[in-house]
Amino acid sequence: MTKYLMAILVIITSLTLILGSSSPLQTQVQDKASKSRTTQKTQKRQEEGKPSPDVIGYWQALAARSKGPLAVSWNEGTGTPQSIMGKLSAPVSGASEASARSFLVGNAPLFKMSGDTGDLALVRSFDSLIGEHFIFEQTYRGIPVYGAQVSIHFDRAGDIVSVNNSYQPGVALRSVTPTLNRTDAQARVSGLIKNASKSDSTLVALGLNGTFTLVWRVVVSTDGPTWESFIDATYGKALIGPRDINRYVNGTGQVYNVNAIVATHDNSLLDNADSASAVPATAYRIVTLQGLLGNGHLDGTYASSSKTKKQASDAGNIFIFDRSNDGFSETMGYYYIDYAERYIQSLGFNNVNNRQQVFAVNRLKIDNSFYSPSSTEISLGLGGVDDAEDAEVILHEYGHSIQDNQVPNFGSSLEGGSMGEGFGDYWAASVGAQFSGGFQDLCLAEWDATSYSSSNPPCLRRLDGTKHYPEDLAGEVHDDGEIWSAALWQIRTAIGATNSDKVVLASHFLLSPTASFNQGANALVTAGISLGFGNHQLNQMRNILRDRGFTVTV
Repeated sequence: MTKYLMAILVIITSLTLILGSSSPLQTQVQDKASKSRTTQKTQKRQEEGKPSPDVIGYWQALAARSKGPLAVSWNEGTGTPQSIMGKLSAPVSGASEASARSFLVGNAPLFKMSGDTGDLALVRSFDSLIGEHFIFEQTYRGIPVYGAQVSIHFDRAGDIVSVNNSYQPGVALRSVTPTLNRTDAQARVSGLIKNASKSDSTLVALGLNGTFTLVWRVVVSTDGPTWESFIDATYGKALIGPRDINRYVNGTGQVYNVNAIVATHDNSLLDNADSASAVPATAYRIVTLQGLLGNGHLDGTYASSSKTKKQASDAGNIFIFDRSNDGFSETMGYYYIDYAERYIQSLGFNNVNNRQQVFAVNRLKIDNSFYSPSSTEISLGLGGVDDAEDAEVILHEYGHSIQDNQVPNFGSSLEGGSMGEGFGDYWAASVGAQFSGGFQDLCLAEWDATSYSSSNPPCLRRLDGTKHYPEDLAGEVHDDGEIWSAALWQIRTAIGATNSDKVVLASHFLLSPTASFNQGANALVTAGISLGFGNHQLNQMRNILRDRGFTVTV
């Protein structure tokens, strides 16, 4: 049975100081998140932020005027206070914008500010249970300085109790008139981003390595990530981005370890028309769903079920379903796609499918699934066992997305398409083996295969075939792909899973859309050499590929 129709495809760290009017400086760890990092790294962060020598006298004077001990953190780049907390003496009584500005004028040398605060624009003021709060944005000749703010916080008695400061001294621009217009800046960024729904841009002064540049800050919204880019407003050069600025949350979901058969080690299970009772409760496990947008759906950094007819929804981001509900298939799709991309990045690749993979779990009523290179979306079918109930089906299709991202239109030849199918099988089995406990790793998608396979165990395909190139070519990409997947699995066994996954992914960059098996084999060895593999590992790869019938000359 032809199962898969492939459509070709300044972290600003700080030293916290506790200082009274006559107290010595002493360190205090400020960042709670640092507890999860090593002591060595935490210690390094503590050493980075320290006061600039020319502000110490002003700081001591402020501390002497204060109404009690102060806690201060120092900006790494400027040596000025980043955060001050404690009872500060306000030169003007009462909480107001005028009082806040008066404080800054009186302490301008400490913050390395201009003496009249004329370059600070009030952008927000509000009241809270603590008191009054005033937020100022730094500008240069009317142009906002990106990321540069000063906030003054008063308590109910009118005393200043906190100051936050990221003011940038010495800002200078040759011109505040852009050569590149707003429309062209937005078009340059939007053209790089798929499914852009809205874009906006602001002219700002951006500081990089102590030099300030007039730039367009372009923000492009999509159904998933929100992308931020900075384009030089004079020369049109991209300086930063696109980078995703969404704030993500974690959720909770329920999935199988690979599929129902692998999870239970029971090859006798049958679908029974999506019946919940067909699979025991012990097959399920609770997992963390990382990187969710927090919109109550399975939309996140690397995966989105948004093409599903009716998405599962939960305001608390809890997606606990059994297999009788399509929400279970959505959760499986999200979890395993997100896991696969995070695993790719853990191998050192930050540019392999580093995008949101959109998928649907209930648009195809046939027993088939595919990846579409035109839409870059995955569709998972409902025929037989719902395809998204089997992680190896999901991961196989994600394999096509990976290759299409690395080499657009990969598989335009018969042998290239066969390598694509073989890689998809290998990738599904290799990632699946991280969850299987070693159970039936050579049998692909056994749960899905229960509806059409008569073998025991039921398998879509296997990865231990003996087909040899070129005499066993059949002219069909799934059949011929078994030659490639078996060779890749042998390499995995010989050099280890991590090394194998890494060299296989790296080799794709060396291929063309019409690559042949022999080109693929030579790309694998070339990638191994470039990755620094030893002669023993390289010779193991060469021997495996040659024994399979491929010509390897590197």
